[in-house]
Amino acid sequence: MRKNEGYIVVISLAIATVILLLLGVFLGSIIVERKNIQRSFHYSQALYVAEAGIEKTLCYLKQHLQDGGVWTDSMINGETVVDDPDEDGWRSFINSSLGSGSYSVELRPVSAYQIWVKSTGNVDDVSRSIQVFVEAQNLSPWNNSIYAGRGSAAGTVISGNARIHGSVHILGDELESDDVAISFTGTAGIWNNYEGMPAELATKIPPCPTTTFNGETVESLGAVVRVKRGKVALSGTGTVGQEDVPGNSFKETVDAVYITDGYGGNKGAANVYSDNGTGNTYDLGDLLEFPSLTDPYIDPDTGVEYPTYLEYLSDNSVHISINEISSKVDSFSYSDGTNSISWDKNTGVLNIEGIVFVDTDSLDIGEKDETIEYTGNGSIVVARISDSTVAGEIRVHGNLLAQGTYPAGGFPTNSLGLITGDLYLATGESQRLMTGVFFAENQIISEKQTEIAGTFVSNYFDLGSQVPRVYQVPELATNLPPGMVASSPVWDLVITQWNESTS
Repeated sequence: MRKNEGYIVVISLAIATVILLLLGVFLGSIIVERKNIQRSFHYSQALYVAEAGIEKTLCYLKQHLQDGGVWTDSMINGETVVDDPDEDGWRSFINSSLGSGSYSVELRPVSAYQIWVKSTGNVDDVSRSIQVFVEAQNLSPWNNSIYAGRGSAAGTVISGNARIHGSVHILGDELESDDVAISFTGTAGIWNNYEGMPAELATKIPPCPTTTFNGETVESLGAVVRVKRGKVALSGTGTVGQEDVPGNSFKETVDAVYITDGYGGNKGAANVYSDNGTGNTYDLGDLLEFPSLTDPYIDPDTGVEYPTYLEYLSDNSVHISINEISSKVDSFSYSDGTNSISWDKNTGVLNIEGIVFVDTDSLDIGEKDETIEYTGNGSIVVARISDSTVAGEIRVHGNLLAQGTYPAGGFPTNSLGLITGDLYLATGESQRLMTGVFFAENQIISEKQTEIAGTFVSNYFDLGSQVPRVYQVPELATNLPPGMVASSPVWDLVITQWNESTS
């Protein structure tokens, strides 16, 4: 009996030992699992914390642009960018606690409007980094070659043919989905470079920016085509962009198209050469509207409220009563101490500073075979509001050019803005050259083979049949002459690369 009891004790001890060992293994696995769960939780937390650093930095970057700064500045939105880059060029920016973790942000600017942002989130012993490449897009109407509003009574926005070099933005506010917003045939279309620009005009403006595309450094205006309402009709050889040609100095394809109602014409989308394809719809929702002279306005410098933007222009300008500036008109000079305009008949030079309001219904600039050069930075306004519509005409007959060559002179070092109801650019003359900033509440008509560097903003365009050319000048959007409607930049940030890492 005692012998059996001994066996029982031994077996009981063995079972107890096994149970204890199993319990130990079980408890150990629970501890390990708990640590894994906790680390997994910290792993996710660290990513969220890093994302918070990215979001805060994006807000700072955007506000800094709105305040007139650029991303190469030593301070961004009041925060110092430490001037002690590491071996990879990263500069410390902001550090902050967030919940049970913290993040640190570093910046590596590439240009005034391109920047790398790296945010590292830390939770317990887990660190996760997010690295993004951010580009700033100025959505201002003036950051285009053509910005168009509602169109004409006939339903179109751009009638006729033109070679448009740069971005095009069409709202088409009164168009139906089957209406044609713009039609290109023959040699008309949209280009992404300055190919074919006359040498005399090229010396007046900054050189075309460059980019790296398919491993090549090429000239590119970064052209984007947006059409909110209405179709883009392409027939014959009319194109949006051109097929890429390796080995030359131009970028032929446009950077992107955003066209909701699609394409028409006998070629349609087949004649679209865009980096993002042809299936993307308008991407800005209701962010932008056409900037009318009848819109109410608050002066940001004084806080004074004006019933219309035109009244703001009238109250902050020198008023003159002329109807022509040309070699037939005697020299004159007007000034109110802030705004001024002077014309020298003998030299053919017009100098303007600030805002000049012309108290007549129309203004003719230049004779048919005359060249007027301008200096300074200012805008001429010929407009009045009657029954909620804008009346007034400016007619330019000859060459109208910024004096000198860029950068000491030229455009937009010198810049002239024309603001009116209806604007006529060399409608009876061909082979004219112009640099300027052109706003017409109703329509802009440029029917002949005029070469124009600058931007058109209007509700409707009549570009005739002789293929005038309009060249966007990217520097213009942030160097507008005083008084131009919608002069404040509208910044949007685009992330083109997003990379994550863990340590």
